[in-house]
Amino acid sequence: MNTHAFLGRCKALLMLSFVLALLLAPLASAPISANGKLKIVATTSIVADLVKNVIGETAEIVTLVPPDSDAHTFEPSPSDSAVLAEADVIFEIGLGFESWLDRLYEASGSKARRIRLANNLQLLASGTMLRLLVSDFESAPSKLIDVDSGKVIGRYEVSAPTYPYTSPTGRFGVKIQTNANLITAVDGGIVIEDHGDHMHPYKRDPQLTAFRAEGRTPIHYVAHAGQIAIFNDGNGEVMLLSERNFESAEAGMLIFKTARAHHGVAVPLGDHVVLSVPDTQNMDYALPLGIQVRNLKDEVIASFADQCPGLHGEASSGAFTAFGCADRVLILERNGNDFSTKSLRYAPETPSGTRVGTLVGHEKQNFFIGNFGQTGLVRIDPIAGTLTPISLPMRYSAFQLDAETGEKIIVVTTDGSVHRIDAMTGTIEASLEAVTPFVFRNRVPRPGLATVRNLAYVTDPAAGEVVEIDLEAMNITRRFVVEGKPVRLAVLGVLEMDEGDHAHEHGHAHAHDHDHGMFDPHVWTDVINAQAMVRAIRDAMINIDADNAATYRSNANAYLAELSELDRFVREQIAQIPEASRILVTPHNSFNYFAERYGFKTLSPLGVTTANADPGAGALAELIEEIKALGVKAVFPDNTGSPRLMELIAREANVKLGKTLIADALSAEGDTATYIGKVRYNVTAIVEALK
Repeated sequence: MNTHAFLGRCKALLMLSFVLALLLAPLASAPISANGKLKIVATTSIVADLVKNVIGETAEIVTLVPPDSDAHTFEPSPSDSAVLAEADVIFEIGLGFESWLDRLYEASGSKARRIRLANNLQLLASGTMLRLLVSDFESAPSKLIDVDSGKVIGRYEVSAPTYPYTSPTGRFGVKIQTNANLITAVDGGIVIEDHGDHMHPYKRDPQLTAFRAEGRTPIHYVAHAGQIAIFNDGNGEVMLLSERNFESAEAGMLIFKTARAHHGVAVPLGDHVVLSVPDTQNMDYALPLGIQVRNLKDEVIASFADQCPGLHGEASSGAFTAFGCADRVLILERNGNDFSTKSLRYAPETPSGTRVGTLVGHEKQNFFIGNFGQTGLVRIDPIAGTLTPISLPMRYSAFQLDAETGEKIIVVTTDGSVHRIDAMTGTIEASLEAVTPFVFRNRVPRPGLATVRNLAYVTDPAAGEVVEIDLEAMNITRRFVVEGKPVRLAVLGVLEMDEGDHAHEHGHAHAHDHDHGMFDPHVWTDVINAQAMVRAIRDAMINIDADNAATYRSNANAYLAELSELDRFVREQIAQIPEASRILVTPHNSFNYFAERYGFKTLSPLGVTTANADPGAGALAELIEEIKALGVKAVFPDNTGSPRLMELIAREANVKLGKTLIADALSAEGDTATYIGKVRYNVTAIVEALK
């Protein structure tokens, strides 16, 4: 329940070109109401107060969510739709905080300009938007873990040990049951919608899709260029499909045949596919001899049929695809519709039997990493034409490149350690004891490894756990209990987060939970963020209503000065609280930005939203124990929900119940009816209880 451990103090800088365009692009004319004033809508009382301090009397303003009301659970009325229909400008927090606003805006037919105030701020992560599909060493059900909650949220029966893989966008987990000749797919429930100027990921319930394909010993899975190729060893056939196959029964797949059954591979390249070429003379030899390139009409475009004897292992990096061979690494390069190869042969002194049979690559790099003996790897550089051995301290079971940059090699060795290695120099930068030591033998479970962003996930079959590792800090951030003997895993969800993307919960009726997505939207609790929001309001209003530009500048400057004084007040007051006592326990994590700015730890039973009204007995008991262990002095209810939950926590943890804090909405009247009054009141209440 430690929120800062949950956040990992993770920050992301989110700059959306859409908002910049809104702020910078001049208008020919601004719509004006009958009394000559702009009609402005603010979603919440906090937003409204910031806007009022900039616009003064130049415009009319209406607030949608009333004071002392919860924006998380707000239900718009038909009159709210009418207000939006007449509005010229809408100021909102964004980041899915007003999860109902998109639907209301669309239903109203409004043409108002929407200004999202959180989009230009440095944001704290409120969740990973990741899920893990984990398979067992035996035929136990595959399990889906929600990384944010740490809970197993899906179990999927299998009839044979399963190999899970990630689909191209990360939405689906593909389950290959080789011994059952079956391929199925799980919709992980994290869907990314394209909103034109930005991408919106959101969560919903996971489900086993209707997709079901029967193969002949399906083994090798390759996802590349938005496509999926699955090679069936039992008949030498390749299934070429896409995520559309998991969404619709109407989507077809292409089938490519090779000369005979063999342990082969296929690599999709968009409008072409690379297929392994089997040995047709020695029918007992299972490994291919080379490759050929076909177009999607099944016509052979290029053939390199004898250039990779004993082919096993492939990967793509940048413009290249590499294949491991008995005596070399074969590099395939594409230039338009022309394909060529280059052979990088092993050095004469290479020990007998040492070869590349497993490869990893990264789209941002032009090199590969391959296995090379029991205690070694090799860096493969297609441009320089070099093979550079990398020594490891002992035998290993799995290796990957870090997903974020591709500059680091992540390796799991048999002593249970995870190592981070500089891919350019081969130097071990950091090591971490992560999982139970194991032996490398056939039919003995051993750890699996997956990387995503700056994280690694490693299965621990002996402990029945999955371990999460922060690859930058090289420490264990969480352990997920899955029971059984977890071995292989695939990461589903938002695999990478680009600038210009942001996440939110759409609030569909079937949603499993109602979090805001990857970023915490409660940005206003940091006074410095409030100043940035005021500047955004000022700039937007000057752009929309240039005639009153001087007023907006003057009002904003005066208010910014007041906020600077407020920030000084907050720091002076908080200095009275011993650092060890700066632990803020509230119903939901609406004070993370305040905590980050002013040096607090935050705890809460509900996460970043009040929509999850029941924290569950287990989670509540865990929180109470943590409060006791940390020596927390007081817990605080807030003004947007019932105080009963915090009263219960205070009673069970035997701590004070502090004053009710003003959280996501201002009060209807009194000193806390303004943003500055709210902050001063909250800080005073916190200091009184914790000093």
